[in-house]
Amino acid sequence: MKKSVVFALVCVLLMGLLAVTATAESYDIIYLTPSTASTFWSQVEVGILQAKADLEKELGITVNYTIVGPAEEQETEKYITAFENAIAQNPNAIVTATLSIDSTVPKAREASEMGIVLNFVNCGLGAGNDGAYEQYYNEFYYCSNDTIGELAGQAFLAAMEKKGMPTDNGIIGVNMNVENEALNHRIQAFRDYIAANAPALKMTETYYNNNVVENSQTNAENIISSYGKELIGMYSGNNITADGVCNAVRSAGLGEKFVSVGVDSDDIEIKALRDGFLDAIIVQNAYEQGYKCMENAIRTVVTGANPEAEKQVNCPPVIVTTDNIDSAEIEFIMNPHLAN
Repeated sequence: MKKSVVFALVCVLLMGLLAVTATAESYDIIYLTPSTASTFWSQVEVGILQAKADLEKELGITVNYTIVGPAEEQETEKYITAFENAIAQNPNAIVTATLSIDSTVPKAREASEMGIVLNFVNCGLGAGNDGAYEQYYNEFYYCSNDTIGELAGQAFLAAMEKKGMPTDNGIIGVNMNVENEALNHRIQAFRDYIAANAPALKMTETYYNNNVVENSQTNAENIISSYGKELIGMYSGNNITADGVCNAVRSAGLGEKFVSVGVDSDDIEIKALRDGFLDAIIVQNAYEQGYKCMENAIRTVVTGANPEAEKQVNCPPVIVTTDNIDSAEIEFIMNPHLAN
């Protein structure tokens, strides 16, 4: 074969490779998590990673994925620093959740003004569908905190009925990790439901623990010692809070005529539920929220338009008890995994 022919064939092959490279779409997306150590946010990431894999296959694209964020939720200053660093990288999209709304708003504004597709998952800049600061983000997938509180109230009274406990007197301990506009709805909705359906029951003030298990356990122990036999149960508004409460309830040997309801699942809560020291867990579908948030971010980046008709999408929670914890549906919600 003549050299000129060989050279021409090589050129054709190189041009083909260059054409493939030129047409292959690649996008940079950062998951800015509030906590790299949290079971819940890890479950959100499972959904994010599954959406990444599914959309890469469907659309023939490559997503360069990075996860950043502080180790613990209470490290909000580190979260804001990580947000600033993420913006500085100028990715195509950032998927995040915030437990520090006021500090996050200016960062969200900066990201959106730079043209970065910003999606919030679970914890955004408002309570949910209130539309707070929606001009500074693309989409928000959340679980209504009002629904969480209401379901917690339902589960609490259902557990009392199951244990043959009257609702004509008694005190309920109320516990939460931090106070902010969104999470306050979990507490108020619970209070409202109990007040409407068991008005004779009283509730303590809300004990906050700054998302530290040891603080939550100390708070619960103080509630138990302060109210004695008048105390009929406790409500814990997130999993870290519930972990501390479960430890205190276990140590005190309560359970038979005591009701405890938590929110968001982890190993401590699941063991407490099985051992009889927790009666119900209000479980968000972290996988679903993460999947939808990442899917939307990718489709928005690829097409240049948000495919959702509404800027806020509610992903409802479920009540988990010993009656349904071993079902396939609940098992996946509580322990999501990537498809093979």
